[in-house]
Amino acid sequence: MKIIYLANSFIPSRTANSIHVMKMCQALAKVGHDVTLVTFDSEENEEDGIENVYDYYGVESCFSIKKIPLRKVKGKIHMFAFDAIQFIRKQELDLVYTRCEIPALYLTFTSIPFIIEAHKPFVGQSKYMTHFFKRIFCAGNLKRVIMISAGLQRLFEEQVSLRNVDVKVLHDAADLPPESANGMGSKWKGQIDHLQVGYFGHLYKGRGIEVIIEAARKLPQVDFHIVGGRNNDVEYWKSQSGKLNNVFFYGFVLPSEVGYYRHMCDVLLAPYQKEVWVADKGHESSKYMSPLKIFEYMASGKCIISSDMPVLREVLNDQNAILVDPEDATQWCEAINKCAQKSFRVAKAERAWNDFNLKYTWIKRAEEALKEL
Repeated sequence: MKIIYLANSFIPSRTANSIHVMKMCQALAKVGHDVTLVTFDSEENEEDGIENVYDYYGVESCFSIKKIPLRKVKGKIHMFAFDAIQFIRKQELDLVYTRCEIPALYLTFTSIPFIIEAHKPFVGQSKYMTHFFKRIFCAGNLKRVIMISAGLQRLFEEQVSLRNVDVKVLHDAADLPPESANGMGSKWKGQIDHLQVGYFGHLYKGRGIEVIIEAARKLPQVDFHIVGGRNNDVEYWKSQSGKLNNVFFYGFVLPSEVGYYRHMCDVLLAPYQKEVWVADKGHESSKYMSPLKIFEYMASGKCIISSDMPVLREVLNDQNAILVDPEDATQWCEAINKCAQKSFRVAKAERAWNDFNLKYTWIKRAEEALKEL
């Protein structure tokens, strides 16, 4: 099929949604579709100095990218949606695939077949828009709704009828990691004979960085590596860790290189708290999230210690991970100590990798997204 993937992402940038979009476009192209990514053109929100956007994300240049200016006016997302659909109307295509509710709403006024992938609730965001968003689910040209978790599907079902809608739950995914960490050299700060424990991702509220620092205080024989985060967040958590010599901050690492850092770890942490926020003024996502981090961890072949939360149990379990109370630092320390035994952590890692390979590659996700359409 000829597909336009319509995204609300700044490409290139450091955001998780931009990584998801680029990986999904690559997967759709690799399973045989002709894919064009249509997204914002907004230089002030894009990463500077990137010569090759495909290399930056570590994806193949097997799909094209079309950028539409994001105007500096009130209602700019509506203007982007209008401009994008005007562009789409001029193309010969079979399907629009989008993760944006406002463009999806505009698509309901056309005959263009589309899929919408929901990553958060969008019905009920405002009293004004609630009625209009409900229109998406009864549109004749809507082919499928994809939800990133069963938890998210339940939230939608509380607000709209999905009785006659083709709904498919597809969690996030990952690629196979690098087979070695050749080239890391002096970038890695781990100490010889210490268990190497890593955290990867943003350092926003609810990500559990305070739990990691508390564990580091109690476990001086373990190295903790924190990869990712904005500069101001990194500086804040450095100040909170004080003079600990077993906590190492790396800041932002290119998406194409993160896999090498994960490869250096023995154990990977996902200490989500009971409330998980997406950016400083974003949305609270603990009931429906499907973090890219979890699937990248599973793909890495390393032992995972994660917060025990209902939405994460859609993917993780007591066989493929160690699940502990989000806020109990003692439980985290006990779990990390168990991982000092290599055979124990390897058994968990192998089960997680097998589950990943069976269900959660980007290729499998792309195939399932369009299955039987």
